[in-house]
Amino acid sequence: MFLTEKPNYPSFFDSFNKEKKKKKEFDLISQSFDESILRRLNTLCNSHSSVTINFSWLSSALAFLSFTHNQAITLLSNPNLTDSSNFYLDDSVKLLDICNSIASEIERLRHRRLLLKFALHLFNNNSEDAEKLRRARASLTDWDNNLKGYRYDSSKNLEHLVIDLAFMLKEVPRGKISSDERIVRRTIHSVGLVTVFVAGVVVAALRGSTELGVAVRAPSEFLWVDSFNLLNSAISAELTRPGKKRHLLEELDDVEARLREVIGVMDDAGGEKGGSLNGAVKELERVTETLGEGLERLSNGVNEVFNTVMSSRKEMVERMRVGQQKQQTK
Repeated sequence: MFLTEKPNYPSFFDSFNKEKKKKKEFDLISQSFDESILRRLNTLCNSHSSVTINFSWLSSALAFLSFTHNQAITLLSNPNLTDSSNFYLDDSVKLLDICNSIASEIERLRHRRLLLKFALHLFNNNSEDAEKLRRARASLTDWDNNLKGYRYDSSKNLEHLVIDLAFMLKEVPRGKISSDERIVRRTIHSVGLVTVFVAGVVVAALRGSTELGVAVRAPSEFLWVDSFNLLNSAISAELTRPGKKRHLLEELDDVEARLREVIGVMDDAGGEKGGSLNGAVKELERVTETLGEGLERLSNGVNEVFNTVMSSRKEMVERMRVGQQKQQTK
């Protein structure tokens, strides 16, 4: 009896099992992605299904958007699915444009805030000087007039960019596809929905709009459909809430209320106004500082989204390049 070594040829079943395991891992990553979106969405709406839109909330929404793009990169970087990946690369350019435009609007508000800071400087140095009081009042009036132009003119480009981004949602490639390709396209649609929604809310807040520029609803296939659509409805309800103040952003409303209080005390020619003016100025100073802190948080949130998308695009392009090289060497 002779012992002979059996040839170790790759089995069809080995290849099949390897692909099956790979597909299962891909499905698990996709499920984890959906679950992470669900958890994050639930932090943006309180137990009463209502939302207060301020800089803190907008910053949290931008962090959610950044997180979504960062988590999606594992699913979108399959080198064998270049058609869908290319679509994301094209689509994300719009988001980068939106980030740049939002950053410009933040700078506009920062410059307008300087009018408040200048008025406060005049008040704090010599509140009894008639000329300084006149200049301080003029500076406060300039804040109000400049804000009107800002709200209704300078942000129109932002709204158009969001509309263009929403239109691209309808252009996600369709047709007969593999299960992996279906997951990738589904991920692109998820990222697109979150992007259009968050960008739309930020733009509406900056413009003081009474409606979202684009209405988006998540389809029933998504695990997070109920939370997404509930948050969408809560935002729409806040935009159209009866008795809503002039500005959508809480911090801008606070500034305007304190600003009008200061002007009202200054215009009151009768009675003792010194003590009342000092108290009103201190309150205006407080909300002005809060506004500055909020703008800083919002700016950081926009920068985070921009850097995350740039990093995701770079990583995706690199994976595609490596994948193509491997294909060529086979």
